[in-house]
Amino acid sequence: PTLEVRGCDSRTAALVRECAKNVLAALRAGGSVSITVREHFPAHRGLGSGSQLALATARACCELFGTTLSTSDLARMAGRGGTSGIGTAAFDHGGFIVDGGHRFGPGCEKTGFAPSSASKGVRPPPVLMRHDFPRDWRILLATPALPEGVSGTREQEIFRACCPVPLEEVRTLCHEVLMRMLPSIAEKDLDMFGTSVNAIQSLGFKKIELSFQPREVPGLLETMRAAGAAGAGMSSFGPTLYAICDTGMQDIERAAQSYLQEIGGGTTLVTSARNSGAAVRIA
Repeated sequence: PTLEVRGCDSRTAALVRECAKNVLAALRAGGSVSITVREHFPAHRGLGSGSQLALATARACCELFGTTLSTSDLARMAGRGGTSGIGTAAFDHGGFIVDGGHRFGPGCEKTGFAPSSASKGVRPPPVLMRHDFPRDWRILLATPALPEGVSGTREQEIFRACCPVPLEEVRTLCHEVLMRMLPSIAEKDLDMFGTSVNAIQSLGFKKIELSFQPREVPGLLETMRAAGAAGAGMSSFGPTLYAICDTGMQDIERAAQSYLQEIGGGTTLVTSARNSGAAVRIA
């Protein structure tokens, strides 16, 4: 009879509750739901947890009420995908994704630059390319024990102050993605892909995101590269970093762990890419 969320901390519960409330209202469901969160990963660490949790909540509500909607529609209901379409597309398909962004200006979907959290009601941008990520490439996630990444009002202020990115950097970034990163994925060329990942860290909005990090973050990036990573970068607004390699990942992880201990701690995880979307399991 009433909306209930269990199994998680109060902040996570608030996100789930708001999402469920919006989706149920949009569906005109005429009832409520009880949600138990069995597992989730930390918020504001650059891992896209907010988008995945919101989309999972929206999909679950639709399943319960026998409604089938596209992930794009679910994202609009849940207030996600208004800036980057990667989280939405990953929920749908997994893999390596490039989206096309939004149109800006009078009569267009967006009139100003803002993060997804401040871009409610805007549909996710179109997916321009989706390709399986090479299965034998390993990914190290390293999360320093630092304050949460930028979010909320502070993130909105940064978007307003630093956007648009200079056109010449946009052109350079587009060339990097089209001429090196995408071919390296298609040809499974790890060295070229890693070089491209490294280059992108000093271009466009990623350069801006890194400029707001404490010195420990770029220090960890250099540590992982020096230990043998083909490429390393920061995930979203951080502080989580990633390194990519096919062999020698144990050495890279040990180097990262040693550095993390020196700066006050943190966590590491060696994993691989997921080339499929979210799965619905009916108990």
